[in-house]
Amino acid sequence: MRTLIPLPTQEKPAKATAAILVPLCRVNGIPSLLYTMPSNSMRLNTGYISFPGGKCDPRETAIQTALRETREALGIVPDKINIWGQGPPIPSRTNEYMINPVIGVIPELKSSDMNINIDKVAEAFTVPIQVFCNPQNQYYTQYSNGLLLPVFIADEYKICGITAYVTHAFLTCTLSKDVYHNEWLKQKIDLHTSS
Repeated sequence: MRTLIPLPTQEKPAKATAAILVPLCRVNGIPSLLYTMPSNSMRLNTGYISFPGGKCDPRETAIQTALRETREALGIVPDKINIWGQGPPIPSRTNEYMINPVIGVIPELKSSDMNINIDKVAEAFTVPIQVFCNPQNQYYTQYSNGLLLPVFIADEYKICGITAYVTHAFLTCTLSKDVYHNEWLKQKIDLHTSS
């Protein structure tokens, strides 16, 4: 098992829990990950690429939340998703939430499987796993608190923040070193000045 760069521990406990689905899918036979761009009407994460997910209701498990949020945002019904398991909780940037990543597989994703809720999602798109494995698409950025996190560039999309960290963790835990080269610490990118 390869090690991950740990996120700093927070001094105060998170106020709430959230869950995200890390949707591994096949698109025309190509292994890919599914991402969303939240709509401008969403209070959190506007303009940032994310996985489908949201705040856990008190009586829900992380898996139930991830499946519910995916259905609400993308219209993908739970019986189309095979749950593999969960990753460890990760603190959000502001420590408002502890985020529980849920790994789910959509064996063959078709556009007809989705009915995007435009109130929640501006765009949904997939990125082939092979794009993440190419070191030319791997970068890092340094946040004002000193934290270094990966950034992936996939065509016009910049996957950064917790979403990039979860993507990196997923790839590190599921792919061998000869497939996922994990060279993102070699290229720095400034997210505020890059186009």
